[in-house]
Amino acid sequence: MLLSNGEDQTQLLPSETETQVSNSDSVEGLLPVSKVYTDVVVVPEQQNNEIQHLISNLQREVEELRLKQRVVDGKRRQALSKILDIKGSIRVFCRIRPNLSKEKRRNYEPVSAESERVRVKFGGTRKEFAFDKVFHQDTTQESVFVEVEPILRSAMDGHNVCVFAYGQTGTCKTFTMDGTNEQLGIIPRAIEELFRQASMDASSSFTFSMSMLEVYMGHVRDLLSPRQSCRTHEPLTKCNLNIQTDPKGLVEIEGLSEVQISESAKAKWWYNKGKRFRSTSWTNVNQASSRSHCFIYLA
Repeated sequence: MLLSNGEDQTQLLPSETETQVSNSDSVEGLLPVSKVYTDVVVVPEQQNNEIQHLISNLQREVEELRLKQRVVDGKRRQALSKILDIKGSIRVFCRIRPNLSKEKRRNYEPVSAESERVRVKFGGTRKEFAFDKVFHQDTTQESVFVEVEPILRSAMDGHNVCVFAYGQTGTCKTFTMDGTNEQLGIIPRAIEELFRQASMDASSSFTFSMSMLEVYMGHVRDLLSPRQSCRTHEPLTKCNLNIQTDPKGLVEIEGLSEVQISESAKAKWWYNKGKRFRSTSWTNVNQASSRSHCFIYLA
């Protein structure tokens, strides 16, 4: 409390409340001491033992579940291997392209197809071909990928797998493998599925790497190279790529770029980047037809 006298001198006097606080909380002129109360929960020894017992039981149950998961994964791999053996380690499919709008409609169909056979009529002759499966003209991209999906699981189990499309120009190989933004093909769907399976498998850890090359007119180009120093028609030696065979008989390409992939979005980004460097040319069927063989490695 501030007081003033007639001589304009001021003096600070302690109030009654301040005096009480000072007298009660101070000792011999020392500063007041703050008092902090903390609730301490003391766990009895018996209850502590029970908690430790519960933790041990949970840890044992988790380990048992992991063991069961490994057993189930082993049986699943065996079953998948048997299925692939029954179907064949090499399977050949045939996809019939629908007629394009610019193509003339005919009164008869030169190609007739069943579930596993295709009959072709041409020049008065008739030939029949057998396949593991035939995709008709109205087959969707999803239906084609369903037949490919099982081998992706086999790849996750450590087996080497390969999917490729073969056919003459204009048979929609690129559409089947690449697709469009609205109708994804086998490659983008496979990339998405591989990362999905990897994220769901808690018993294993996966790392992915990606390479992409083009073979055109006997020349090999690295489509993921940081610097596109090799042009379309330059010879192989200028591309700094050397094709060799390792002791196991597998083909290796020295100098081929290999990028580490952490997620499916990154894999698609590299995939789209590589596609932009592919050789294309005009044909009667497609103005931007892919004129080369493209290989994509996912390891």
